[in-house]
Amino acid sequence: MSADIPSGKAFRQPKSTALKIDNRVQVNQDRLRGIGKLISRLSDQTPYNFVDSTVPPLNHSLTIDFFFVTTLQQFSFWTIKDDRYHLPLIDTIGGEELKGSAYLYKAYNQKIDSDPDYFSAGRQSNQTIAEMLELFRSDNGVDVMPAVELHLAASHRYGKSMLELGWTPEGIVNAASESDRPLENFLLMLDHVGGYCEDPLRKKSLLLASILHSRPERYLEFGSHETIYPIIDYHLMRASLRMGMIDVRDEELQDTLKNRTVITEDDEWAVRFAAYHAIERLPQLSGRSQETIDHYLFTSRIWCPEMTEPECSSCHVDPVCAHRVELFQPVIRTDYY
Repeated sequence: MSADIPSGKAFRQPKSTALKIDNRVQVNQDRLRGIGKLISRLSDQTPYNFVDSTVPPLNHSLTIDFFFVTTLQQFSFWTIKDDRYHLPLIDTIGGEELKGSAYLYKAYNQKIDSDPDYFSAGRQSNQTIAEMLELFRSDNGVDVMPAVELHLAASHRYGKSMLELGWTPEGIVNAASESDRPLENFLLMLDHVGGYCEDPLRKKSLLLASILHSRPERYLEFGSHETIYPIIDYHLMRASLRMGMIDVRDEELQDTLKNRTVITEDDEWAVRFAAYHAIERLPQLSGRSQETIDHYLFTSRIWCPEMTEPECSSCHVDPVCAHRVELFQPVIRTDYY
């Protein structure tokens, strides 16, 4: 059974087309061209297929429900101390030492067979703080998830909106797939779903679409002229800043980024929106898909990490990189990413 796609003015229009870049942070077109040229030469870059030990196995009956519930929770895996970025979430769960998003996926994956109803809208809308603490608790019995209250609120918004709309994850996928523009309609439907609808750049909605498209089961096929937009999280912002795809012209903002100090919403948006526009150009400059570029930049965290010195010699774009290794992503507690 498919969900009904709302029509007309009910849809929220994407805000990104109406907003302007803050001149304090500007796209460096020359650097972009150099990075795009190098990415075009990479022979081993493909979109990630989202298959590993932290997520449901192939063809599991709850895979779509699992990713709907967990992707909206992909945010805020780090702690603050003295008004500055402190540490990323890294701990052991299910016998594996995992970081951030992988830790979260593993926590939910432990419910996939033992408590399948956990992924229903009804259960998500009535989640308690005790249940969520138990969900995220490490193997050592420690409550490690930062800002767990934000995750609880996101769960409630998701569950309640899905119940009010009378939608299910499978129904949304089916309705979008039956339309002429599956990706567009999938994103427009998520514009009504709590936990997804709040971000003007649709990071989590785009990530979910990419997952369902990239999994071997191919749950969501795109139209012939449809493509994913940039999926901007803090890893991609850090890469954009350090590689020099964007230039921070304002010294005060530069200092805030260097010091890893908690930032204002306006300052964060200046960086994030500039990164969006920079990365949006890379498919044209490199001849690679947006999903391939997103995966490449996301995995750049391996050799350009948060807490240790970058390994620039391991980076494909090292020859044209600005090497601004002192810069850090905006530090702000948000449930957008």
